[in-house]
Amino acid sequence: MALGVALSTSTDKVAGSATVHSIILVLSPSQQRYHARAVLGAAFTITTTIVTETIGSVHSAALRSALIHDHHKKHGSNHNVKRRFGFNTNSRLFAASKEGGLANPNGWLMNALMALLLVISYAASALIVMELQIWAGPDLATTKYATGLTAPPIIVFGLSLFLQGVISLFGAYHCGDHWFNTDLLATTKQQIKKGTIDPRPHRCMYNVLQGQTTTSDPLAAPVALKQSNTLDPLAVPIPPAASVALKPSARQPSAWSANLTVQKAVIVVWGLIPVYAIWGAIIYALSVYVNMRVSKSGDIHSVGIASVKLPAFSWAFSPVENTQSFGVAYTTTHAKEKAILPSAAWPSILLVFMAIQSGLTLALHYSEAIINTTRDENVWRQAVGANGVSTLERGFPMSVIVGSLGSWRSVFLLFTKFFCHWLLSQSFQVTGVFSQVNQFAGTYFIGITILAHCAQIWYLTAVLIGFAIITTLIANYKPHGPQPAAYGHFQTLADLIDEWHDVVYWSHKSDEGGVCHAGTRDQRERGSLTIQSIKMDRMYGGELDPEWPPKESV
Repeated sequence: MALGVALSTSTDKVAGSATVHSIILVLSPSQQRYHARAVLGAAFTITTTIVTETIGSVHSAALRSALIHDHHKKHGSNHNVKRRFGFNTNSRLFAASKEGGLANPNGWLMNALMALLLVISYAASALIVMELQIWAGPDLATTKYATGLTAPPIIVFGLSLFLQGVISLFGAYHCGDHWFNTDLLATTKQQIKKGTIDPRPHRCMYNVLQGQTTTSDPLAAPVALKQSNTLDPLAVPIPPAASVALKPSARQPSAWSANLTVQKAVIVVWGLIPVYAIWGAIIYALSVYVNMRVSKSGDIHSVGIASVKLPAFSWAFSPVENTQSFGVAYTTTHAKEKAILPSAAWPSILLVFMAIQSGLTLALHYSEAIINTTRDENVWRQAVGANGVSTLERGFPMSVIVGSLGSWRSVFLLFTKFFCHWLLSQSFQVTGVFSQVNQFAGTYFIGITILAHCAQIWYLTAVLIGFAIITTLIANYKPHGPQPAAYGHFQTLADLIDEWHDVVYWSHKSDEGGVCHAGTRDQRERGSLTIQSIKMDRMYGGELDPEWPPKESV
């Protein structure tokens, strides 16, 4: 932001003559540097992705802690609060705490502001690098390209990141004591200790779908049977565990069926595809049929670089001179040695690009629900592996790094965010145009063009199709094995983990009373006891301890 303020008062020379305000040249004019804007733009997009993801991780952890804190303050009777609180993964911009009203940094108002600032930061970063064209030669047939950094987008970019950081830190300060730890199992253990969650017995084989059901509560079934047996002296007593026991399943439910947010995220991603496909078609149609319109003042006219036949224009991945495009040009009445944009130019350009980009930014953010929910399930399923799964707190910085880079799904989403935003930025181009008749004559500012390229939009559409297919497969994948799926649902994990140790292993534990029990073991027992496999033909629902939960377990 400070750099943008400094640039706003600076001037620079184009081709040694024309003066440009609020722009600093970083690459001098050359005929071989047409793709410099794409390379520098990628650097700013990467920076934006990394910074916003870091800030977003703080905001996400703060929101999760706030929802847990709301539940702990006896607001759990509200069904909506319980639903949002139930899973470790929440879509941070579309779920909010209801405590504190509008001033709550984790409330709806601040979340909406965070969404707006996120869109602004990506849009502004895409406009920082500006291309400058110099038409040279007696007939202006030679085109040279220079690259500059523009002050207004830098100021907006820095301010948007600053405000996101302030809101996130303010939210972390007021959200409770769970924000510093984002580890799934460690957070579950903390909630059991504090009484936020009460483990329920006889659910050792209940997955997240069975654990959330309210129509057939296993805790209520034994009571009903007990009353029935009391009234009928001839009735055969049924052990409570047997009445709620389940056979293990070879496949577990998918994230799609377990979490409604995952379903919505998949639908949103698919819904984005026709939007950009149609937008590309609109640009193509405008470039062909609306390419010679001029305003009454003569200062603004439409620009169309077009061919009716699609193969006739360039399909280069990065825009070139003959890329099919449509846009508008602001031209000066007389060539000038000083280049100053109209006062309304940058705000108008930024608002237009924000409107084009907002759907992409928010949809990719929403798709975090798919990736993070399945990542939570992978963490829990490590309990059947050779090394077990840790229940220790790692602290916020380390847990964020492991969460972002420790899973191929997270890396895939991070790269997709960068690549899609970079592709969209390549489809929208702001260029300053200058003329230089010869090396002895001065360089004059002619005008500025704002172009939209249809090829890059269609490339983005193709990438989104691939992304939608992959995320749909991830969301609908059904894990193998009898270990009940939890997908980060805190209550389900509390029901499944009956012993809490630094590292836990999940397996068959006993078959007392004719009903088997599965649960977690200590790492220290691994050397003396064999980790037994689940018996797929037996019923599971028993418990080892008469008191639940065992006090020494947490």
